[in-house]
Amino acid sequence: MKIHLSLALSFLLAGCGVLGSGPLTQANLDKIHDDMSPTEVKAILGEPSDSRSEPIPIVGGSQTVYTYRTDSAEVTIVFKNDLVKEKLGSFDR
Repeated sequence: MKIHLSLALSFLLAGCGVLGSGPLTQANLDKIHDDMSPTEVKAILGEPSDSRSEPIPIVGGSQTVYTYRTDSAEVTIVFKNDLVKEKLGSFDR
């Protein structure tokens, strides 16, 4: 019985976005700076809503884009060769 209750509570919290995501706020976005790793970004903002990776033509290496979305915000973090190089955000969608 305790296991079932624990599982149900875990699913409920995960569905509400409580587990595995940091708060998407301007204060947390301000903590993100150039040359941070994806692991460091996830520690502050949590798992992205969407991510995609692609090779960088001519120059080489890879580019990964994390997108975080809520009802009132959309933030994009661009990594080049696993280091933050750009962040874009809007908190009044």
